Amino acid sequence: MKIFITISRLIVGSLFIVSGLIKCNDTIGFSYKLNDYFAQDVLNLEFLIPYSLLLAVSICVVEIVLGVAVIFGLKSKLSSTLILLMMLFFTWLTWYTSSCLVAQEAAGRLGQEFTQNCVTDCGCFGDALELTPKESFYKDLFLLIFTIPLFLFAFKNKIQKNTKTEDWFYMITSLLLILGFGALYIGWWFTVVFSVVLYALVYLIKQKTKGDWLALLGAYVLCLGFTYYCLENLPLKDFRAYKIGDNFQENMTLPADAQKAVTDYIWTYKLDGKEQTYTDRGRGPEKYDEIIGVETIVIEEGDEPKIQDFTIESPDEDLTQQFLETDKLVMIVSYSLEKSDPNGMQALKAMADEAKKKGYTVIGLTASGEDKKKEIKDTYDLDFDFYLCDEKVLKTVVRSNPGIVVLEKGTVTQKTHWNAIDDIDF
Repeated sequence: MKIFITISRLIVGSLFIVSGLIKCNDTIGFSYKLNDYFAQDVLNLEFLIPYSLLLAVSICVVEIVLGVAVIFGLKSKLSSTLILLMMLFFTWLTWYTSSCLVAQEAAGRLGQEFTQNCVTDCGCFGDALELTPKESFYKDLFLLIFTIPLFLFAFKNKIQKNTKTEDWFYMITSLLLILGFGALYIGWWFTVVFSVVLYALVYLIKQKTKGDWLALLGAYVLCLGFTYYCLENLPLKDFRAYKIGDNFQENMTLPADAQKAVTDYIWTYKLDGKEQTYTDRGRGPEKYDEIIGVETIVIEEGDEPKIQDFTIESPDEDLTQQFLETDKLVMIVSYSLEKSDPNGMQALKAMADEAKKKGYTVIGLTASGEDKKKEIKDTYDLDFDFYLCDEKVLKTVVRSNPGIVVLEKGTVTQKTHWNAIDDIDF
C-alpha cells in the first residue's frame, strides 16, 4: 500500500500540475469553456457567466498548488480532500456531458427533437489535448482510483510531510512524469521548465522556513504571476489552428489520405407490397417499389479540417478566399465590438495607418452588427472596414479583444495582443 500511495501521489500531483499549467497558459479559453457549461440549455447557471474568467484563474492556479501539495506532502488532509472533491465533481460533469451526447444521438436516430445543448469537449487540457466527454469520464474514473486512497490515507495520518530525501525523490520522479506527458506527449517543453522552477521555489521555502503555508503561498504567487502574464499578452504556447506558421487554407482542407467517415445506411422500402429493410454503405437496394425512408449511423468518425467555420463576409458576398490570397494582410480581430477594450481600440488607428503605408491590406473581423461597426469606425477614426465572422471562431483565432493577426497569403506571420501592438514589425 505504501508503494501504491507513492505512485498515486506522483501520478495525481504531476497530472494536476500539467493540467493546471496548460489552462493557466490560456485562462481566457478555459473561461469560454466554463461559459459553455453555464449556458441556460446546459447547466442553467448563467448568473456565473460574468465571473467565468475569475473562476477559470482560480481553478487553474489552485489545481497546480494542489499538485504541489501532494508531491511535497504539504497539508495532506486539506489537499487530498480538495482533490477528491474536484475529481468527484469533474467525474460527474464528464458523465453528464457524455450522457447528453448519447441522448442527443439517440434522439436523432428516432427523429425526435432534442432541445438540450451538449458540450463536446471538456477542456481538461485546453486545446493541447482535446478529449471527448466520454474519454474525459474514463480519465476521471482512472484518477479516482488514486485520489480516493490518497484521501483515506491522509485522514489516517499515513501521509506525512516529506523528509529532505523524500523531497528529492518525489521532485525527480515527478519531473520525469511531466517530461513524458507534458513535453514528449503534448509537446510543450515549458511544462518541465516551469515545474523545475516551481519545485525549486517550494523546496527552498520549505527548507528555510519549515512552513507549509508559506511554501504553498510561494507556489500560488508564481502560478498567478504566470497566469497574469498570459492574460496581459497572449498564451505562451498556442495550440490552436491559427498559430504563427500555420496556413489558413491548408488547415481548412483535408489531405488526400484523410480518414473518411464510415456510415451505414439503413433503407426502409417496399417491394412487391411488403415493407423491408436493407443496410449498406450508401447505394441502396437494387429493386424496390418505393423508398419509405433511410437512416444513417456513423460507424467510424472521419477526419475533419482543423479550421471549419472561418469566413470573411460582407453583407453581400463571401470574401474569404480573396483576402486569404492577399500578399500582405492585417486582420484586426474583435469578436464583439461592444466588449472590446477602449484602450485597445484607440491603439489601432496608428498601427493600421502604418500598415497601409507599408503596402498591407487592413481589415477588421467581428461578429457585431452593422450599426456598431459604423459607430466604432466613427468613434476611433478607423480607416478600414469590418467584415463578419462567427463569434466563437474569432474567440479561437486570438485571445484578445481586439487582437492583431498578420498574414502572407494565408500564412500567419505575426499575432499579438493589443497590449503589444508596438511590437508588430511591418
